[in-house]
Amino acid sequence: MTRLLLLLLCAFLVLVEPAAALADSAGRSETLTETLDYPRIPRPVYKRYRGNSRSKHRKPGFFRRMKLRRQAKRKASINRAPRKAQGVIKVDTPVGTMPKRQ
Repeated sequence: MTRLLLLLLCAFLVLVEPAAALADSAGRSETLTETLDYPRIPRPVYKRYRGNSRSKHRKPGFFRRMKLRRQAKRKASINRAPRKAQGVIKVDTPVGTMPKRQ
């Protein structure tokens, strides 16, 4: 199928007359220079420049995520309080410190 399309494209290019194509482009160049004589007006910028904040970071791959997860677990286990220090803290009932309404 691709060979057939390629052959048809080549046949079409052979049939194109280069003299007619050149004459057509020469006529257009004059009109193109006439249209470019006007002063160019810059297009409005709708979004403010925010530096590199638009660049988004990629999600790390599987092995990097597993490595970071192991590191986080290791750090959490080091910073955790010892088992026997954990427990329920008992406190007295709160004492009313709010002034009474008048």
